[in-house]
Amino acid sequence: MRGEWLLIECIRDAPTVLAVGREPVGLEPLDKVLRGQALRTADHAITQVRETGQRYEEFSRTRDEHVIAEPVANVLHMVHGVRLWIGRLGDAVPARTRSGAWDWNLDKMTALATEEMHDIYAVPPERRRDEISRVSSLRHVTAADDQAEALAAALSADESLVYQTTWQITRDDQVRRDINWVARGGMVDGQRFLHGLTHDITEGDDADAPLPPRTFAQALVEAELGAEPGVYHALVDLKTLTAYRWLTGEMPGVAWELTGDPARDPALHPDDLPIARQIALALPAGPVTGTVRLRDTDGQWMTVAVEAKRVLLSRAPEVATALVRLSRVEASS
Repeated sequence: MRGEWLLIECIRDAPTVLAVGREPVGLEPLDKVLRGQALRTADHAITQVRETGQRYEEFSRTRDEHVIAEPVANVLHMVHGVRLWIGRLGDAVPARTRSGAWDWNLDKMTALATEEMHDIYAVPPERRRDEISRVSSLRHVTAADDQAEALAAALSADESLVYQTTWQITRDDQVRRDINWVARGGMVDGQRFLHGLTHDITEGDDADAPLPPRTFAQALVEAELGAEPGVYHALVDLKTLTAYRWLTGEMPGVAWELTGDPARDPALHPDDLPIARQIALALPAGPVTGTVRLRDTDGQWMTVAVEAKRVLLSRAPEVATALVRLSRVEASS
């Protein structure tokens, strides 16, 4: 594997290989991908990066070897991965692919996103924040065969969870890219987290990935959810009562992105929390309707009518979410 960049996942103690060049690898141990001196070199370089959090580079005449190892760190400077290149002295160092580290707080329903992650999604400077809402973290995903399985993993994550998948995204500059990502569950200060790496695996830097085949099920869902003007659909976490995925376009006027100003951040009106809990508890018996107030982008409250349906994301009955239909309730004159 000399001459190609390796993306190494090291969220836990034992590092694994996530990708060779742009080719995803199923989290293989290092000794399954590298042998002999290359393995010893990789072990040393990865250890240096994990211990220091800094880029490591070495030129060895005795081994005729040039080594570069770069940290892929999260917002808190924890090294989730290492980009590793091992070549010969005099070899041209190839361009590396885009990758980044992220963390989802499953109890707070927020995500930590680095500049590298924002680069992958071509997020404009004015929308870049270290902490974003979970809705924001998933807003670019446009195609995924196993989306239900991935969302189920996120909702039921514990320290044993390991999940790897490939999704297609549409960046903010409207370029389609295929990305491979890996997630591991964990606990931080008593809160459930997913820690992960994202890797852009599409050839080139700014070319469109091919559109995936459109399935009959996708066509039916899109036709059903997009049939009514002024109606929007979101998936809502039943534990936190927080939206985490728009299934149609975002509802205009609703605050769904973090701003850094608590008075303008996404929120359910405190007085309506009991109503939302009642809706969630009643879902096993069938669809439930109600009216709640959501914070709007001006920091005021918008009244919306909701119809919620329980959706199972796996065979386990406890791994469920709510499909919520939202429409604005106009104030009476």
